[in-house]
Amino acid sequence: MPAIPGIASRAPFRVHAGAGVFRPALRNSTGTAVIERPAKLARAWGSGLRIGVALALLAAACSLPAPAPLPPDSFAFGVFGDGPYRGWETGRFRRLLADVEAARVAWLLHVGDILWYPCSDQAFADRLAALNTLQAPVVYTPGDNEWADCHEPIAGEYAPLDRLSRLRSMFFVDPQHSVGGRPMRVESQNGDSMFTEFIENARWRRGGFLFVTMHITGSGNASDPFEGRSPADDAEVERRTAAALAWMDEAFDIARAESLSGIVMAIHGNPGLEREAGPRVGYDAFVDRLEEHVREFAASVLFIHGDSHTQRVDQPLTSRVTGEILSNFTRLETYGSPDIGWVRVVIDSVAGRVVAFEPRLTRWWWLW
Repeated sequence: MPAIPGIASRAPFRVHAGAGVFRPALRNSTGTAVIERPAKLARAWGSGLRIGVALALLAAACSLPAPAPLPPDSFAFGVFGDGPYRGWETGRFRRLLADVEAARVAWLLHVGDILWYPCSDQAFADRLAALNTLQAPVVYTPGDNEWADCHEPIAGEYAPLDRLSRLRSMFFVDPQHSVGGRPMRVESQNGDSMFTEFIENARWRRGGFLFVTMHITGSGNASDPFEGRSPADDAEVERRTAAALAWMDEAFDIARAESLSGIVMAIHGNPGLEREAGPRVGYDAFVDRLEEHVREFAASVLFIHGDSHTQRVDQPLTSRVTGEILSNFTRLETYGSPDIGWVRVVIDSVAGRVVAFEPRLTRWWWLW
């Protein structure tokens, strides 16, 4: 807490001659007037000190505890998405970034929805600048809010395909590297001559795992109707889904060929893994392919998404053949607005398994 003037020292303070506010109590050897603090002013300073201490204690209470120490031969990464949406959440977002920084994660995986509105270039630039303050790599896969839903009046009535193009040009300037203050090298799908436009789909390896992002977003994988929707919008969904399926196929092929311990996959949209409500427009082909791969895969799969703003870890995927839960599949969903939080995931590189999920929810306080 910064020092409050007049509290740290008991020395008398100077007053200007003729000020007429305080009557000098004495003069020093040079003739300069000095006074002792009036009791009323001292009480005011004492009150200010107590308030300052109270604010400092309250700020400390709002801070998160230090993360658990990493076990030997392990590393951790963070998962965040779906926020901040509103102005009063930005303070918590700043504290979240500070907490991620303090946790010294290998990277932060951002599963999309960097904002709610507006979908302006300036809003994109502001959010990118905030992520780049983090002295760790940030691997980002887009959500629906920053392009597919930008046709909404509150977002600025942009053409979604225009916003998608702009998003790619700003966040994926170098497809072979992540964003963040310390970019990390990744492999982009744009290296495939069949899918050169999909610079946002990335993969990388660490600790015996293959990490993969695929651009499957919310709002029915950007298939929800809106006024002015055109055949070009529908063609984009078909093309982007085909790219994601091809990227998924390659991931499982690589994991098998290299005898990896597992795959960590991340998208934005909640694809309806439970299948409780029947078919979900925009996601059926993706979930069917995922289930086929997981059913035939001997190693583990950690599947990460956002979109429905419900932090959870569970095993919702079942075999379409037997109806049994696929026990090698785990779903992690991170927090979403109004909850501004992230999840620390710890992987044991030697054992080849996820050993911990640590939810870290920033506390709400009315001042920030």
